[in-house]
Amino acid sequence: MIATAHIYLHGFGQRFDLSVPLYLYLFAASGVVFLSFVLVVLFAGDQAGAKATGYPRRAVPLLTAIGLTPWPRAIGGVIGVLGLVTVVVTGFFGSASSFNNPAEYVVWIFFWAVMVILSGLVGNLWYLANPWAAIFDVVARSVPIRALRTLPAVGVWPAAAAYVAFACLELTSGMANRPPIVAEAAVVYTLITLAGMFAFGRDAWLDHCEAFTVLFGIVGRFGPVEAERDDAGRVTTVYLRPWGAGLLQPMASGWDRVVFVILMLSTLAFDGIIATPAWQDFTTALEPIWLPLGQFGFFFIRTLGLVLLTVTFFLVFVAFMEAVVFLGRKNVDMKVTVTAFALTLVPIALVYNAAHNYSYMVVYSQYAIPLLNDPLQRGWHLLPALANVKPSFALAQASTVWYAQIVLIVLGHIVAVVLSHLRASAVFQSAQNALLSQYPMLLLMVMYTFTSLWILAQPVTAGG
Repeated sequence: MIATAHIYLHGFGQRFDLSVPLYLYLFAASGVVFLSFVLVVLFAGDQAGAKATGYPRRAVPLLTAIGLTPWPRAIGGVIGVLGLVTVVVTGFFGSASSFNNPAEYVVWIFFWAVMVILSGLVGNLWYLANPWAAIFDVVARSVPIRALRTLPAVGVWPAAAAYVAFACLELTSGMANRPPIVAEAAVVYTLITLAGMFAFGRDAWLDHCEAFTVLFGIVGRFGPVEAERDDAGRVTTVYLRPWGAGLLQPMASGWDRVVFVILMLSTLAFDGIIATPAWQDFTTALEPIWLPLGQFGFFFIRTLGLVLLTVTFFLVFVAFMEAVVFLGRKNVDMKVTVTAFALTLVPIALVYNAAHNYSYMVVYSQYAIPLLNDPLQRGWHLLPALANVKPSFALAQASTVWYAQIVLIVLGHIVAVVLSHLRASAVFQSAQNALLSQYPMLLLMVMYTFTSLWILAQPVTAGG
């Protein structure tokens, strides 16, 4: 029941007795999001047109000087390539146990959780640490490279497909905790990416077909660091801007980009849902369908659930956008408008990522430290000082996790409300029309807040 006071926080093993019923937390958090909407209307409700999406930024000479040197790309490339090599080598030759294999920590904690959060807090770090771009650049310095073919106008659909494949490896395959499988996936993806870059050109492939370049390009818009580049891609000036402001910048419009943003939300939500009793009830009800499929049944039922959730998220968002445009009382290009508003959902994806992975980033990441002493579990003593490092649970008490999750979720949704209102003011060119258009978006944000906290508060089942 939603009113129960005894819960096991999702993604965390300790029971935490809530001081008040869960529904009071949900309604209180949703109320804060609603209050933020009122405050935005009071203090920024008169902005309209281009003025609404403008933001202050300040050039930082020190960061610009650093950005003009080759060192950020060089250091980032070395880190990225070392991470890739670690995944491949330890995945194939290290321990078969995911707990004792660095490949699992590098991929699922440091890359998939920490890297995303840091890129949101700072800026697009993947631009510096992309290992495939680094490998290509080293080769290109020695051998002249020309694209063999021109990449067709495919948008970012190939990147979205690659993102889905990565999500399926993590969430639906049942093999994400097998280091050799993770290493094999890394090798295959490396070969495909490098082949695509050599065949169609470095930037063309990365910008349209490489899932993580597209992902971090979107996430990095939230960060405060903004780099201005010339036509050759070289940094000319580095600025600091308010967090989230970059999401107000225009982005190439298209349903492919809208779907990509929706996938960022739906895959995270599904990661939480599959560990809840509701998911177990769903799979039990469909046993006559998937049990006869044997081992493939596990993949089928989870993939079906992920697809259904993604389609639901997409249809709900588009339906609310139809209401936004109708109440905005202005003829607009629907594709362009939906794309612009889709970016306002990015803060929600970021904070849910942080909330959902809180215990993994704060606690379980520490287990990787002693593994550096013996990464292949061969009895080595490479770094003896790290061998006996024990994880600290100081910030991992169940109550701390719960309240941290509440704060993260609420803050993220407040930022989303602010960005959505500013975007509406720019699109509809009228303070009154912008206000009317935002009632559906406010309802959507409250629904997201309610749903996110509900998922995080669900008991964790053994099949999660």
